[in-house]
Amino acid sequence: MSVIDFNFMEHIATLVWAHTGDSHMAEQLATVKIVNEVWQRLSGEKEIEALRTETILRISKYVKENPKASKEELGKEIGRLIKDFASKVEKL
Repeated sequence: MSVIDFNFMEHIATLVWAHTGDSHMAEQLATVKIVNEVWQRLSGEKEIEALRTETILRISKYVKENPKASKEELGKEIGRLIKDFASKVEKL
């Protein structure tokens, strides 16, 4: 799924409104932004993204703090962190 750049679209809608006086595009964009925000809240998308970022940071921290860890140790810890992520997502 592609990421929608609402800021860019908002600039276009504002320009159209400023040049034509027609606020229809700006009104439609506001509606889309509200629907998107509601969907993200209901679907847990924001929480999942936050958990994903947290997991990546935890993996990075482990790798940085354990530069001499074997591939087996890295795999075990990364696997544990990913399972922790999956468990948190399931609880949402």
